Amino acid sequence: MNNNDKNKNNYCRILVALLIVVAAFQCVSAADLPANPIAGAMHVNINTANSGGYYIKFDGGGLNALHITTSTTDRYGQLTTTSMKSGTFYLSDTGGRGFFNNVLLMVAIRKPAEDEDPIPDDFRLKIRSSGYNWIPTGVLNQPPVAEDLEYVSGAVDQTFTISSLSYGPQKWKPAGNNDPMNYPIYGDQDITSDEEFYLYFIDLKVGNLGENSFLPGLIDNGMVKVEYTIENFDSGLVAFNTYGWCAENQANQGEGVSWTNRIVGEGASGYVVDIVGSGGGEGGSSGKISYDSDDSSVFPGSWRPQVGNLNISSTPAGAKIYFDGVYSGEETNASFVDVPAGDHSVYLEYDGYEPTEPKTIRVKSGYITEEKFILEKGSGSCFVSSVPAGADIFVDGNDTLWHTDSVITDIESGNHTITVYHDGYSPQSADVTIRMDEQSDISFVFGGEGESVSTPGTATPDVRETPDDTPVSGNDAAVGDAGTGMDTAPSAPGETVINDDGGIIGYIFSFFGAIFSGAPEESESVPDTASGTSVSSSQGISPVNTPSKSDKPVYDAVTDVQPENSAVTDVEKGTGGLYVTSYPDTLPITLDGVKTDRSTPEYFYGLKEGSHTVMVRYSSDTVQTAMKTVYITGGDDSYVKLEPGVFSQKVPVSIQSKDFKDCIFMIEGEYPEYSFPSKVYVEKSGTYVTVEKDGVFYSFNTGHQEENSVLKIVSPKSIDTIGKITITSTPEGADVCIDGCKTGLRTPCTVEKIAEGQHVIEVSKGGYYPERKVIQFVNTGESDNSEFSFIMKEYPYGSLQVESTPSGAMVYLRGQYTGVTTPHEFEYMPIGSYDVAVVHNRTTFTEGSATVLPLDKSGVTVYNLTLDM
Repeated sequence: MNNNDKNKNNYCRILVALLIVVAAFQCVSAADLPANPIAGAMHVNINTANSGGYYIKFDGGGLNALHITTSTTDRYGQLTTTSMKSGTFYLSDTGGRGFFNNVLLMVAIRKPAEDEDPIPDDFRLKIRSSGYNWIPTGVLNQPPVAEDLEYVSGAVDQTFTISSLSYGPQKWKPAGNNDPMNYPIYGDQDITSDEEFYLYFIDLKVGNLGENSFLPGLIDNGMVKVEYTIENFDSGLVAFNTYGWCAENQANQGEGVSWTNRIVGEGASGYVVDIVGSGGGEGGSSGKISYDSDDSSVFPGSWRPQVGNLNISSTPAGAKIYFDGVYSGEETNASFVDVPAGDHSVYLEYDGYEPTEPKTIRVKSGYITEEKFILEKGSGSCFVSSVPAGADIFVDGNDTLWHTDSVITDIESGNHTITVYHDGYSPQSADVTIRMDEQSDISFVFGGEGESVSTPGTATPDVRETPDDTPVSGNDAAVGDAGTGMDTAPSAPGETVINDDGGIIGYIFSFFGAIFSGAPEESESVPDTASGTSVSSSQGISPVNTPSKSDKPVYDAVTDVQPENSAVTDVEKGTGGLYVTSYPDTLPITLDGVKTDRSTPEYFYGLKEGSHTVMVRYSSDTVQTAMKTVYITGGDDSYVKLEPGVFSQKVPVSIQSKDFKDCIFMIEGEYPEYSFPSKVYVEKSGTYVTVEKDGVFYSFNTGHQEENSVLKIVSPKSIDTIGKITITSTPEGADVCIDGCKTGLRTPCTVEKIAEGQHVIEVSKGGYYPERKVIQFVNTGESDNSEFSFIMKEYPYGSLQVESTPSGAMVYLRGQYTGVTTPHEFEYMPIGSYDVAVVHNRTTFTEGSATVLPLDKSGVTVYNLTLDM
């Protein structure tokens, strides 16, 4: 056989193989969707998409024990509708038996109408389930013992596609003799309409345990945790339902599936993702939660707790979530349940990406509020040198327009290829890892067999001085300099550019190339980014807006039982107070997005620890407002003064410091706190920055600043600028704060180390309104010039002890969640009447009115509320 015949045969073989592979790559199309409704509502076999089949027995009843909930403390669940493409819900048990040996998830995707786009061929649903496994006891209604339980995290961790659809189209879900062949799939469904669904079942491969299993301390209260992510689905509806299975001799109903979540009536629960043309960009949305609040037997009394749910997602996922200035212990994508209604501050951190600016998110009572963040890659720098110098520097094939030896700034964090070209020498290349806010070093030797030395991630921020006063690209040289970017240039002489992305055909040819070339050789080792070898060093610069309070207990309003490995703690942080003043006086106050019935000056008591947004409104010819965010520390009082109508022009400025790199700073001594370097907004005409280091309180005047300028903070060289001040108050014994920092001192006292400049002094004492002064300190050495006195105004106060039966209920004062649970004593509380409410597991609550009397005459006021359990 000649070579031409051999080539023809080879081509034929390849063509046939290509056709086979192309056929294999064909996805299920709309024409391939099932035309296979489930045979009946009971006594039928169904298949799951990830394992074997199950027998749906369902002789009768079966709608009271199994629930879908968004909270591990709310076993009865709720009807939830959201547009969030990723989230978490739980499958709970309230039945008398106390367990289900195995739990199934039913996924229902609405069939598009004729004028709607079909379900995309690349639709994907990722499901991750976690819960308990045990060997059935074989004894009727006998739950397992604790020693036989095994918690499995990620029992199912699988992605399902459109090919998983097995049943439908149909309008109903199996529910036995409960309106057979007519029982709805989701709460708002009109069963008489033409709306139909395609279905499939997922074996979650874990069981759930309820209160009647009498097993305390279970992870997630014994519920099955389900985490979902929907991809490539921009419009449509996905409904989740659950089914319970019991083994032989374990239930009165016998072996099989005889339970599902109720959809209509009292105790209804379900979870629906309703996506209406979402673009997938950054922003927020909300969905309604039905608490079945029309049923007075479930919710006695007229008062309702003002709570909602908050879902936080990001692209990419996996970012740490900071909630109200505190690390929540959660990473995106995550759901926060029972969040008190009002404004909350959220920002994210993710290695290799710029921290997001704090975003104020308003949680609406009875709704799921959803917020999505788009993270931006961080950047670092690289010092590139060569012998001889003067070589052109290219980064990933792009000409930087700089020559060795130089520092190249604004390189996106990650792995990059540095190439240098020098006349008379062969080009040299090397890979380097760029870490955010750090400088890597790499050097080349021409004529020396292409030697290069790379020092990635030396933890030297790109905003600091460069070695040996070498030339600098970017805006490091002076305030206001513009950075030099990397322009795309033609390939260097002799360089061949290969487009790696060959699409499906490129993949197929590479696939067959691997087959026809025999066994692959062992690949060289690749840096493992997952292990930390190619990600940001822990010595890197702290992120923007990172509160120094990040080690506090995480935010979780009601969770009583947590996984052993959870970062959540049950430490109660206590409440604080806020004294709101304004110029002019008597301006109406809005606190955390809720209009109050009070005007300035006003003292707000019983605020939960964390950030709070306060606003005042002034109406004259035009409506003017002033707003600030303040941080409340448990057990302390804060002071804020608002002046609507005062002209303010703020510009973004990058504030950097080598001398204070491990410190936090504030603008004008007020929250929030920032770490160096940070991009912040300051008054264009000038303001001051305060920093505390080694017990010394520093203040730096910014002077006039232009937009996007760079301000470097340098430690004073002379100690003559550091002196001491004396602080007194009437009465004595007030706590002293300097520039927003607790000193641990009480009046009268001496602050031993304070630098010249503007500073903020606050004094607070229980039973008195806090006072605040902005001072201009000049170190004259004379005591008369460095004494500052305060006269504090007393208010009549008492103490209120709130108790409940049972204990452990969330406490609300005047409609606002305080962040504490019963029993709790509120000290130094202004006398008067308060609406007090307590909430247990969100589903049970009651309220009343308590009158706080003067402590010196009546002692502690005790108020006990009994919950109807």
